[in-house]
Amino acid sequence: MPTATDTMTITPASGFIGATVEVDLDALLADPSLQDRFREALWDHLVLSLPQLHPTPAQQVALGRLFGELQPSESYNVAHPEHDEITVFDSTGGYKADQWHCDASWRAEVPMGAVLCMRECPSVGGDTVFTNCEAAYEALSGGMKQLLANRRALHEIEPGSSTEHPVIVAHPVTGKPILFVNRIFTRGISNLPPDESDAILPFLIRHVTRPEFTYRHRWSEGDVVVWDNWATQHYALFDFAERRVVHRAGIAGRTLEAAV
Repeated sequence: MPTATDTMTITPASGFIGATVEVDLDALLADPSLQDRFREALWDHLVLSLPQLHPTPAQQVALGRLFGELQPSESYNVAHPEHDEITVFDSTGGYKADQWHCDASWRAEVPMGAVLCMRECPSVGGDTVFTNCEAAYEALSGGMKQLLANRRALHEIEPGSSTEHPVIVAHPVTGKPILFVNRIFTRGISNLPPDESDAILPFLIRHVTRPEFTYRHRWSEGDVVVWDNWATQHYALFDFAERRVVHRAGIAGRTLEAAV
């Protein structure tokens, strides 16, 4: 059921993840009580969509700062010419994110999340799918949870750019346990024998993306989606022919600790 304040309505979008938020953007950026409710909604639903919001780049930056400091665009990506906190992903440049992943899990400090705005949208295709890694953990058997306690996994983007994280991390804000492995960056479970890691890790990667844990966002131009990068993974479908341009404001993160 939708929940509402005077100027904000929050409607769940699926059984386990995602909500649509209707709010006046100027009111949200000016009202601390609305900002508190917006943050709470993200921790509750993990992905928030704000349909056809059409923020200016400065407003997009301000939205991101409701959750913390922003990260400058990486040197290997294209930064917005007026806001280096915004990364421009343009399909004409060959960019793809069409595998399940958590952004930058190979870093010691994992980004908290992102504010993504669709600036140019293909008429068909280009949806983004998100999955709830808290729900994935809860659905594991008691025996599997016990096996994974105190395990660590190697996350790597290339040799020399890697780190280890617990397989089960505690959400830094809510404390909820999260199954923290992904297809792109997780190489193996470090403190298991290689044969056991090779058997268990593929199961976990499949398990975390079971359809019932997911929400699929069908974009329109001007849509904004905010996601919790610690507790979710996402997959941008590469099933379109027209140009697709998105702007991302990435929110700085922290080191993730093992769930107790």
